[in-house]
Amino acid sequence: MLLVVDTNIIVNAIKSGDDNSKAVRLMRDVMRGNHTMCVSSAIISEYEDVLHRPHLKLNYILVEKFLSVIKATSVWIEPLPTNPDMVAMKDEDDRVFFDVAKCLNVKLITRNYKDYPVHELVTLIDDLY
Repeated sequence: MLLVVDTNIIVNAIKSGDDNSKAVRLMRDVMRGNHTMCVSSAIISEYEDVLHRPHLKLNYILVEKFLSVIKATSVWIEPLPTNPDMVAMKDEDDRVFFDVAKCLNVKLITRNYKDYPVHELVTLIDDLY
């Protein structure tokens, strides 16, 4: 399945000590090729920025492994961006995820709906697993 994955899922997967957490299960499925992530250069920049923030104290080796696999195995696209007049976003930084999902008509996996507009593509990880 093609998916766009919100950064918070990756952060939770790296931080989780629970191999059965939904975030870990999703990222394990990505690493095994059961799902393919869809990314843009803006999404990769967001991943790199957030995953390298010192206050998150993420395992550097895991971060680099995730980023390496994501870059090598994802479907890359540079979508036409939506704008605030077309789709209202609570956080404009999240628009890059929504735009890729909308352009490819794939699910955008997140931990909560509050950051995204009501849309059939926005899917909670709880609904996936």
